[in-house]
Amino acid sequence: MKTLQKQSIHSYNISKYAQQPVLTVPFEIERGETQRNVNSKVLKSLFGRLPHDARVLDLPCGKLLFLKYLKRLYPAARLAGADIIPQDARHDIEFFQMDLSREFEIPVYEKFDLITSISGIMMFGNTQKFIENCSERLEENGLLVITNDNSLTIMDRLRYMFLGRVRMFSPYYENDEAMTQNIHIPELIRLMRINGLNIDKIEYTSFYFRDLIFVPFALLIYPIQYLYLQRIKTRLPKAIRQQMYQFRHLLCRHYIITGSKI
Repeated sequence: MKTLQKQSIHSYNISKYAQQPVLTVPFEIERGETQRNVNSKVLKSLFGRLPHDARVLDLPCGKLLFLKYLKRLYPAARLAGADIIPQDARHDIEFFQMDLSREFEIPVYEKFDLITSISGIMMFGNTQKFIENCSERLEENGLLVITNDNSLTIMDRLRYMFLGRVRMFSPYYENDEAMTQNIHIPELIRLMRINGLNIDKIEYTSFYFRDLIFVPFALLIYPIQYLYLQRIKTRLPKAIRQQMYQFRHLLCRHYIITGSKI
């Protein structure tokens, strides 16, 4: 019965998932160590859609803020986090200190209903191995949610044209530089698909009022880009292509990809 319950929750396609109503989270959600509205949007999308005793892993977990919120939504959930920086132990959240660019130092029998990576993949290399490890640790029909900064906005394109850099990444990396991995959404989609993950939904968020200045540029560029993309032959499903390059991708600073293990 438990397996059937998980399948009813996780076995959806991209259109069904996108049509599900968003439930109201009964508390305020801080921005935390990511862009505006990212934590809020992910938590709202997960609220009411996981088993009450879901096994969840957050990578990297930072200061455990996302997991603390998830614990309030799912008090019976078994939560774990991992990060290269040690965190204060909590009795209700298991913590693993490890380098996420290498093999996961988690017991091999551990499987999870949900793995999240909130604004984390820009912090370490070897993304291909990371996605592979995440997929291997997911239960059948389990969810992988990855959020990342969007460096394809109009603002980033203009910065690159005039300054030779995108917003979040310095033109020079110090030896101890924190953010070094500028991973574009096409590569993340590819890595998830080749590692047995179905792309259920792609969302863009973190639009700032001050970015309204870029709307006229977006209105000019979007039709040209749209016509260009229609000419490209690809085996990627149309539903995924449309969500990858929707109008919002030119203005929103962050994206969220939800995938389920096939």
